[in-house]
Amino acid sequence: MADPLSITASAVGIIVPALHGTRLLLEDLQQLKDAPKTVKRLVEDVHSVDTALKLLQRVEEREWGLLGAGIAEQSEATISSCTQACKLFRADLQKWTRHSEDGKLAWLDRANVGFFKKDQIKAMSEQLQSCKLAINLIVGVATLYSSVRNSHITDEIKNTISIKQDEVKGAITTADKQLIVLENKVEEMNLSDDDEEAATPAEGKAEASRQLKEELKALEASRKLLDELLSKAQEDAVAKAAVGNQSSSTTVSVGNITFGKDNKGYQAGYVAGGDFRGMRFGGQ
Repeated sequence: MADPLSITASAVGIIVPALHGTRLLLEDLQQLKDAPKTVKRLVEDVHSVDTALKLLQRVEEREWGLLGAGIAEQSEATISSCTQACKLFRADLQKWTRHSEDGKLAWLDRANVGFFKKDQIKAMSEQLQSCKLAINLIVGVATLYSSVRNSHITDEIKNTISIKQDEVKGAITTADKQLIVLENKVEEMNLSDDDEEAATPAEGKAEASRQLKEELKALEASRKLLDELLSKAQEDAVAKAAVGNQSSSTTVSVGNITFGKDNKGYQAGYVAGGDFRGMRFGGQ
């Protein structure tokens, strides 16, 4: 069985390369000065993922430990898929704009990006939005666990738990619908591979097929993550974490106890914060 600490470390470690990947793609997109609206919307999506990753980076190791190895493992898979998507799309974008210079799109590249690759850009946008939602939910549940570190389950926290459950359930419903659509698209793409009359160039079809499969893989990882998050957003799971935090912070330590003649009498040095020190039992 994998070490939970190593899994958590992997999930945390994958954030830095993910941030690097989103920033590289963001720079490439922002250099396109006269880009079509689809590209401009994609810039917003990349930026939102970058912001979500920065928030995730602030989640402390203690909260990752409370979330558990399951969430850490699925978080790593989800973020890795997002990083891979940014890398592949960046490579595609450079091919699509190879006739342009200094960020000014040549007419051929403008037609390519604004029309022929419109569906692929939209698919990338949807994948980024899904990734951002999943990351924000990780942060939200981690924040929930942080809020009960030194407190009981209050009515306010119960309300927060209920809201977080609804958010995760809503994300699950959306993901399930997207999975059905993507699976149908992949099946249609596979069937069209045998269609000799298909008008789409082989290279463009290969790009679209690869992107669909990557998007499907990412969404499947995100769906597993959402199931893990929903289990951690249950009131009993949060209450268990709260009890664990309180018991670990109220441990009583008794030290330096000495029994004297006939085990009679005692002397206490001091008692502070539940920590008994310098206590000695002696003779009468």
